[in-house]
Amino acid sequence: MANFLAELRRRNVIRVAIAYGIVGWVLTEIASVVFDAFAFPPWAIQLFITFVALGFPLVLVFAWAYELTPEGLKKEQEVDRSQSITGRTGRKLDFSIIGLLVVALSVSVFLNIRGGDQPSDDESINGRHSIAVLPFTSRSNDPDNVLFTDGIHDDLLTTLAKIGSMKVISRTSVMEYRDTTKNLKEIGAELGVANVMEGAVQRFGNNVRINVQLIDANTDEHLWAETYDRELTTKNLFAIQSEISNEIATALKTTLTPEEQTRISAVRTENLEAYNLYLTARNHMAQRR
Repeated sequence: MANFLAELRRRNVIRVAIAYGIVGWVLTEIASVVFDAFAFPPWAIQLFITFVALGFPLVLVFAWAYELTPEGLKKEQEVDRSQSITGRTGRKLDFSIIGLLVVALSVSVFLNIRGGDQPSDDESINGRHSIAVLPFTSRSNDPDNVLFTDGIHDDLLTTLAKIGSMKVISRTSVMEYRDTTKNLKEIGAELGVANVMEGAVQRFGNNVRINVQLIDANTDEHLWAETYDRELTTKNLFAIQSEISNEIATALKTTLTPEEQTRISAVRTENLEAYNLYLTARNHMAQRR
């Protein structure tokens, strides 16, 4: 074992391992920042780290099998020990390792300073990715339309809650603001969100109109608004909810995963009567009736 370790040191395998480890760490840290800036999916950095890890044993095998000579790289077994320059190569590697450690320390300090200036994941979610969907207004005196409107509101809340990168305030909390006289800045501050969504639903004959608007609670600026006029079918209602969710995600600059996109696009029933009964039942459950 002692002879083996001595041979590892002579062939500079240990020095190469240290240098590769430092380079791999620096590249991984830089990649994590770059990938995040370009909104790469999480698996991208995982794949990068996997490639770096797989390269480690390959580099060690290469360092063991080959030696740097004045004539270039040669197989270690082909180099005359009396002509070997592994000692000089080792000293160069020592200086390289010192330089790499300085670089690694600089990168670490930079990332720590950058991290201190940036909000945490929770702060980011509670900031620009947070939203309160206020109770929708029913533009009809028909009590059935009020239940229908509340059901649309509930369904949209449920759909938005399926987006993991967003913080969506619960129905119980937002229902306290039905018919409130408070302004959006007050509501946003009380609920701890940066964005507020308002909406109205009108059902007439076999058609439905849904108006929605997304507002920055801090500046009262409209980030997005849309009116949907569609035939009253469950397919259209679910499509509207999916479109609204996608538009909100775009406005708040968050990305939906394929799984989230599938969940919010699902059509849970094509029977309008069943859907109406479902909305009524859910309203009764929420009212504890």
